[in-house]
Amino acid sequence: MRRLLYTVLFLCALGVAPKAGAQYYTWGSDPAGLKWSTIRTPDVRMIYPDTVSGVARRTLFYIRTVQPDISYGFRHGPMRIPFVMHPENFQSNGLVMYLPKRVEFLTSPAIDGYSMPWYKQLVAHEYRHAVQYNNLNRGVIRALSYILGQQGSTIGLLCMPIWAMEGDAVMSETAMSSFGRGLQPSFSMGYRAMGRVGRDYKGRRDRRNIDKWFCGSYRDYIPDHYELGYQICSYAYARYDENVWDRVAWFGSRNPYMLATTRIALEKYYGTNVRELFRETFDALERHWDSLPRTGDSAAPLVPMPEGNYTTYQWPLPLSDTTVLVLKTDYDRPSRFVRLDTRTGAEEPVCYTGLVSTRPAMSGGRVWWTEYRRSKLFEQRVNSQLCYMDLERGTARTFAGRRNALYPTPAPGELAWVEYNPDGTYWVVVQRDGQPERRFGTPRHAEIHGLAWDDVTLAYYVIVTDDAGMWLGRIDDEGVSPVTQGAYITLSNLRAGGGKLYYGSISSGRDEAHCYDLMARREYRITTSAFGSFSPAPWHDAADGGRVLLTTYDRRGYRVAAQRVADSVLIPVAPSKLPLNVVNPERKRWDVVNLDTVRFTGADSLRQCGTFRARRYRKVPNLVNVHSWMPVAFNPFDAVDEHNINLNLGVTLLSQNLLSNTEAYASYGWNRNEGSLFNLGVRYFGLGVHLDLDASYGGNQLFYSLVSYDPKTGDPIYQKRPSPDKYYSIGLSATLPLYFQRGYHTRQLSVSAGWNYSNGMVANLDKIEWDGGQITNIQRIGFREGLHKLSFGLGYSDQVRMAHRDFAPRWGYTLSTLYTFNPANVHFSDLISFFGQAYLPGLAAHNSLKVAATYQTSVGGYKFPAGYAPLSYKSTRLIPRGFSSADIVSNNYTAVSLDYQLPVWYPEGGIGSVLYFKRIRLNAGGDYAQFRRPAGKGMDWRRIWSVGGDIVFDINAFRQPASATSTFKLSVYHPSSGGVWWAAAVGLPF
Repeated sequence: MRRLLYTVLFLCALGVAPKAGAQYYTWGSDPAGLKWSTIRTPDVRMIYPDTVSGVARRTLFYIRTVQPDISYGFRHGPMRIPFVMHPENFQSNGLVMYLPKRVEFLTSPAIDGYSMPWYKQLVAHEYRHAVQYNNLNRGVIRALSYILGQQGSTIGLLCMPIWAMEGDAVMSETAMSSFGRGLQPSFSMGYRAMGRVGRDYKGRRDRRNIDKWFCGSYRDYIPDHYELGYQICSYAYARYDENVWDRVAWFGSRNPYMLATTRIALEKYYGTNVRELFRETFDALERHWDSLPRTGDSAAPLVPMPEGNYTTYQWPLPLSDTTVLVLKTDYDRPSRFVRLDTRTGAEEPVCYTGLVSTRPAMSGGRVWWTEYRRSKLFEQRVNSQLCYMDLERGTARTFAGRRNALYPTPAPGELAWVEYNPDGTYWVVVQRDGQPERRFGTPRHAEIHGLAWDDVTLAYYVIVTDDAGMWLGRIDDEGVSPVTQGAYITLSNLRAGGGKLYYGSISSGRDEAHCYDLMARREYRITTSAFGSFSPAPWHDAADGGRVLLTTYDRRGYRVAAQRVADSVLIPVAPSKLPLNVVNPERKRWDVVNLDTVRFTGADSLRQCGTFRARRYRKVPNLVNVHSWMPVAFNPFDAVDEHNINLNLGVTLLSQNLLSNTEAYASYGWNRNEGSLFNLGVRYFGLGVHLDLDASYGGNQLFYSLVSYDPKTGDPIYQKRPSPDKYYSIGLSATLPLYFQRGYHTRQLSVSAGWNYSNGMVANLDKIEWDGGQITNIQRIGFREGLHKLSFGLGYSDQVRMAHRDFAPRWGYTLSTLYTFNPANVHFSDLISFFGQAYLPGLAAHNSLKVAATYQTSVGGYKFPAGYAPLSYKSTRLIPRGFSSADIVSNNYTAVSLDYQLPVWYPEGGIGSVLYFKRIRLNAGGDYAQFRRPAGKGMDWRRIWSVGGDIVFDINAFRQPASATSTFKLSVYHPSSGGVWWAAAVGLPF
């Protein structure tokens, strides 16, 4: 059962896990002002904001076009499923999931796309997942869905590995295009450069388990599960002449109790297993790659590449004949601009950046680029922010108001960029100082993937993707005029200068640097590469004449290189509709529709509107969407947020709406001690402010009573309690989380308020009588019914971006304060608390020092003669490990905590196909706290502490991909009260 629990949680996000809500996976809320519509067909339901109604219609047309073929190789077609479209997130993606069942599309086209339009890619890939899900939701799994709702169907995802799901979906995407994703040379480049997949460093078969290639590494670069899955799935299809995953899904859905259903099914039907498929796949690939003519890099490297630290240099720009500016990222540090001396290879850091969305460009000592920036309130509004930096100052700045910009391109006296709008349209915007903006339209249903200015023709040029493929165009008063004809050949990273366009192309079957002579109207290949050359930029100030800067690839990453551009080295390129297929072995194609041949016309749109009418999608009636139920009663919010699972006999209903802005649960439970228990929880995020409601009824009424002591014997005397009534409570809270993303730094400001009422019985302190420092009438004090709690909080944090090997930010801090009081009972003391935490770099790389401190105390209210406040609240933040909130008093409570954590081993092994240990960390920690507590007739100080450590394992279970890396932490501490305290915890990847 534990395997089922954790793996189901991993699979909920299907390999993509930016955020998990209190119940299940959610991408977060769209902006509140969007108006939504829906279109129903017999097979799917489109849910979309009105701003993308045209995109929704076009996507629906593609869905209906592929519907007869999308299940190729499976015995069952796609499930009926809603498609939800999110138009204001530049971080393009798509996914399919249960809980609730839906397909989610981020409609902004991918920056690094290939020659098929984005919406066609999404349909061919994501709709294939709906086929997989439907084939897994059969037999025993279908029966479980009646017992557990969609949670039962989710268990079926255990019966097909994530890498196989994604590999099969990439096969679908590839088969439904002329030269699709799986055939792109860059898609296999990582494996080709390694030359030792599944082998050790001496070229022999790696006798350790192969899980590293499925689960990733912190030491080495490992291609992701999309690339791995495609290679294995395409080999298996060629080897067995059928889609092996059809039988795997059929067998697994009917025999999930066998757990290792993939292995059993592969051995039963094909006499193989995953290990053998992996070996055979890469043996066949290596034979093919070894048969190709050996080629080297024609470009000369300008920097050495380090071993053991995978490094990516991107988009080099010339500063002088000996200096280059380049964006650098490696496993030890996040992206930053560095100034590179090409004579010595020496580097000078300039500034760190955020997550860069499009390439930098430079003019007059100022560098322009764009970064992904999340909006202040809504997770599904992620902008592409225009940024700049003056090289003299080396400080990144934000260009205000330009939040949907791409490919900034400076030209003499002006700046241009591509503007993308949520309705799917692109504009080229040119801004000259002191003059109104000029805006140039682009072709309808086309994507823009580059912008450059040529100083000879005095014109802007773009890369366009549409139904005809990719082509180069020139911006003029009419919009975009073609320079080349469309072809299903991927073009990338456009630059210009000296009457030539420079860009990457796969025309030759590899990624190479190309140029287009605007005067001669001829295309040439500049480079010849072992694995690939990228991002060419003209370098006209070079000492030895015209050269291009670029990057080349090998197993250590992308390095900066340069090559002369002379007529003698330019290789003419003949026009062609398709690139050469060099690095991919021949594979049998599926007999499916080629989406490159499909056109969505105005007539198609009119016909569709007449057949399937759009209707308003009302938000309020659709807030409740019960997707699952369980034959036990529990609080799923506590289970995920607090790791607190308290089960009772009963039933729990789980709800999450399709817009992912409302989560709820309702439960009924029973136990012998408390009887019937009803609980309700609702969370709503659709307005930016996070609203929470919780209510409960049942169980025994809580008592907040007093205790006195017999002056002669010292025995405790407890307040007499009446018979308890049924307990009930209701709570409301609101939190305003403001997100300030500024490149390298991410800052958050949180303002919160909460109210709770319960019918707890509170000691009536008005009636206390004292004599000699003792309560003389404790049995006659009685109780007042009702307890109010009102809280206000404020928090602020600032953290820098983390690198691949980081487990904590190198620099960061958090500050917060909380004020809590009872507005209906003056005898209750108010609580004020402060908390601070800082992350600091350790003594070595990827060591982390965390320092935290807190202070809380009770203010006002009724106090005993000794000064003790009997009715008070307390904060449970920063209690020494080994102690609980029952051990402290919120009276001048002060605590500090220090933790030093470091990686000690990267074992990259374990129990094959079951548990993969990626990294092991050690943490040494110590806590100290002091507070004032009652003692006799006065108060004294109590001091508590604990010391110990934690061992943390970064693990992947059942060959889950790198994005699903989890942690298992074992803690052992010695508290000052004596003995040993230990705990174990599992940290999920979302």
